[in-house]
Amino acid sequence: MPDLVIHLRGPLRIATGDGRPLAGLTRRGQAMLVCLALQPGMRAERGYLAELLWSDRSEEQSRASLRQELSVLKRAVPEAILAADRQAVWLDAGAVQVDEGGAGDLLEGFDLASEGFEDWLRQARAGRAADAPAETSAAARGERPTLAVLPFEEFGAAARDMFADGVVDEITSALSRCKEFRVIARQSAFALGDPGLSVPEAAARLKADYIVEGSVRRAGERLRISVQLVRGHDGHTLWTARFDDRLDDLFDLLDRIAAQVAGQILPNLRAAEIARARARPPQDRTAYELMLTALPHFWAHRGEENERAIALLDQALLHQPDFAPAMAYKAWCHAHHCCYTWTTDGAPHQAAARTLVSRAAPMVQDDPGALVALSAACGLALNDFARARSLVDRALLLDPNNAWGWLRLGWTAVYVGEFDTGMAAFDRYDQLSPLDPFRFNGLFGRSAALRAMRRFDESVALCEQGLREGTGVTWAYRMLFGTHWLAGNKDAAMAAARKWRAAYPDITFEMARNLMPKWQHDPAYYKALQELWRQDG
Repeated sequence: MPDLVIHLRGPLRIATGDGRPLAGLTRRGQAMLVCLALQPGMRAERGYLAELLWSDRSEEQSRASLRQELSVLKRAVPEAILAADRQAVWLDAGAVQVDEGGAGDLLEGFDLASEGFEDWLRQARAGRAADAPAETSAAARGERPTLAVLPFEEFGAAARDMFADGVVDEITSALSRCKEFRVIARQSAFALGDPGLSVPEAAARLKADYIVEGSVRRAGERLRISVQLVRGHDGHTLWTARFDDRLDDLFDLLDRIAAQVAGQILPNLRAAEIARARARPPQDRTAYELMLTALPHFWAHRGEENERAIALLDQALLHQPDFAPAMAYKAWCHAHHCCYTWTTDGAPHQAAARTLVSRAAPMVQDDPGALVALSAACGLALNDFARARSLVDRALLLDPNNAWGWLRLGWTAVYVGEFDTGMAAFDRYDQLSPLDPFRFNGLFGRSAALRAMRRFDESVALCEQGLREGTGVTWAYRMLFGTHWLAGNKDAAMAAARKWRAAYPDITFEMARNLMPKWQHDPAYYKALQELWRQDG
């Protein structure tokens, strides 16, 4: 029996598993539960919920309101059903039942003083009322998903103003640089013609798996652009964001907006595709879908999870032996085994990474994501920082909005002592993907740079923050040890060292020296590790 049942048809009813109405819910709390229940995996980013439920407030105010509402909601719903971290909010899908049976419209009579929620509700109702096409497109074809950017609505501008069209042009151009999905040409989207089409109808006509739509509002020199990523076959909103800016230099403004939108759409589209791939039986998944389902295990940064990622990538390569992106990510996984000392013998992993890089490199010259993965393998497993830099530079030339590319550029620059370049790259990474699953790794990169610059207090703070955000990422205690040791905090250093050694009881200094990247920027760090083994006997 479920612990919570959400009845969507007719007037909204939220009840416990035995049928008792759930008391203590505010209007926005009810709306949040409904929105979560209809999201893939019953999970949504905090920014998405804040924008949806408090779209009339500033970003800071809406996020504060979300925190307050969550504290109220947790007291009302049965224990352990609702959970949240700094990035997302989710329901336990095994404990919640969504009931769409019965007569009446979706959430009949329900409204909320939030333009974002009202837009979402209209789209949800249209998606369920229409005879939406079945979701067969990308999955059935075994291809990467297709995305279309529809013309944006414009408010507060002259009738013949073309600014909104310029925004769509730049966003379409920025998105088309990414090879993780196909982007329908602007002229095809604009030729659709009928603004009254529902999202499922527009998606069906364009043969698009996902739709980007939005609006531009202008008041004097102030500008607000709202953007939504919507699933094509049912009109379900996956992500929404609001960008506030000023009309200064027009071309610079369009570049800024396009970069922010493109940088944030990619991880949200990737998350939607992972959820879709996971919903298909494992034996029916394509090589692309198997690669997608490997990614959450890969970015978990734990040895056992990394092994699961490699196994899924192996399955992808059995399906399609020449699938170069899977080779590239597999090379990165083997590099992780070395860098994070998840093995006592790095030679097989280094050899595997070298072979995969050699096979994949000639095949991925126009795929930014695969180039980034190969760059990481060259730096982390092969200590070839020159090639790592060349590969990531090419990736960012092809797609300047690839957040993982900026992350790897940051680390590669730090390895060779180019700290200003590294810190600027980490800044760009944060701007493009503030809720990225690798964010903790960016914090560690900054920490490594600051340690080498002898800014120890800042380095410790970032390392500790990364350890909090990267649950189970115990390898980073070696960084915390080294920074405390060099700062003269011997007791704190040894406390961190004990945690690292407890997680890696078989490691020796020789193993650590052979497995970790041979960076040039901070030789004192290696001396600190050597001193740890001398102190430990």
